[in-house]
Amino acid sequence: MMHNDDKPWANKQILSPFPEVPVTLEHDNHVLIIGAGISGLASAWFLQQQGFVVTVLEAGNQVGGNLQSVQKHGCQWERGPNSFINNRPAMAQLIEQVGLKPHIVLANKAAHRRYIGKKGAMLALPSNIKEALTTGVLSTFGKLRLLIEPFVGKATSEESIAEHVRRRLGHEMLDWLIDPFISGVFAGDPEKLSVRAAVPKIYALESEYGSMIIGGVAKMKAKSRQKKLEKEQGISSLDGAMMSFAGGLYQLPATLAQKLGPAISLNTQVDNITYSAQFGYQAMSGDQIWQASQVVLAVPAAQVARLIDDLVPTDEALLMQAKACLQAIDYPAVASITMAFNKAQIEHALDGFGCLLPTKEGKQTLGVLFPSSIFSQRCPDDQHLITVFIGGGRGQHAMTLTPQQRTDLVMLELSPYLGIQGQPLWHEESLWPKAIPQYQLGHLPKVALIDEALAQFPGLHLRSNWRDGVAVGDCVENALQLANMMSQKLIKVQTKTETIT
Repeated sequence: MMHNDDKPWANKQILSPFPEVPVTLEHDNHVLIIGAGISGLASAWFLQQQGFVVTVLEAGNQVGGNLQSVQKHGCQWERGPNSFINNRPAMAQLIEQVGLKPHIVLANKAAHRRYIGKKGAMLALPSNIKEALTTGVLSTFGKLRLLIEPFVGKATSEESIAEHVRRRLGHEMLDWLIDPFISGVFAGDPEKLSVRAAVPKIYALESEYGSMIIGGVAKMKAKSRQKKLEKEQGISSLDGAMMSFAGGLYQLPATLAQKLGPAISLNTQVDNITYSAQFGYQAMSGDQIWQASQVVLAVPAAQVARLIDDLVPTDEALLMQAKACLQAIDYPAVASITMAFNKAQIEHALDGFGCLLPTKEGKQTLGVLFPSSIFSQRCPDDQHLITVFIGGGRGQHAMTLTPQQRTDLVMLELSPYLGIQGQPLWHEESLWPKAIPQYQLGHLPKVALIDEALAQFPGLHLRSNWRDGVAVGDCVENALQLANMMSQKLIKVQTKTETIT
């Protein structure tokens, strides 16, 4: 019989389907998920669909992470991501399974137009060959430089996004197109981000086709053929469409939470996790403990480093290296500021998705989205709603300012581009002290080392946007892959056990 000193959960309330019973992968399908952002919720949902028993522990008082929709002032806007592209099968599957398909809201046609700021003016990005030849975004030399891209050789070592684009497409493409795109997605510095880790699809064009242009054309032709085939077959596809939900993006995590019900515990900060071969994993929070055979850590990298601190490895040096790699992943601060104006206050029609400001413009502001142009009924008809992002990898000075000073700076920097007159009707800031993880040079080797170190603990899984993609669709796709992998592994173990018996 074990004494209390031998059990880390002694004198605690055990919350598990299998209290104080040894748990093994062979006989226990209970999975503990730490974190109720979209990665944790999607993992919980797909695992539950595969027959697992799930428990989700969330430190905060609501689910969804940075998916937060606001209804206020007669308007609706997002504090974090504004929309998603329906280009991932797992997202379509999730939406169908939880019953959100009738609530999908498609972006307006105008939202496909994108702008960048150049020398104080807003320029529309080209959307076809004719526009590409006549656009003022690139000089004549910049356009001619693209002609030699198919003849550029492949890289022989890891490159940053900036190095990759500059080598293949020239500095103008980097300065005026790729740089602002990276600011919009990562709020990061393309000189530091790894092209292979951060934008694997761009990297794949060179590795698979030997050319970004040839690969891009091949991809577009294949997509066009697929759409033509679907049209001939009478298939209505939303593949590649930009969308949200009637209640905003938060409707997705809110619906998942409703479906998962009592499996989710809010306001539950996990203090530490321990593991033993006999009793599996124990997650402790105050006087409570949850016990399971498998754990999914769906939290930021630094939180993973904290939670694995009490695990006893066979290779302690390797685990220490993994913790250092996790703690080194940078999450620069970003503020999103949403403002409303009377339409008469803004000269520009705001007929697009938004406008990104390249680093060459020398602004702290990363860009601005036009939510009321992207989706209908997001504000009164006589108003414009805009959401501005400031900070990130190149704008950390803005993070030293007060919220009002940031708003004043945004107004100063944006007014020449949009033609803003006067002050906003109202404004509201959402500050994200640790916003988007940066996939910097060396990121993939770090992830590989982390995986190797944590392979010492069977049944420990990692799912969060610090790896394998930062977009909402990436997180959902990775959650489905995890659930499928865990299910297949469990089936194999059960089959092996039945064969032996």
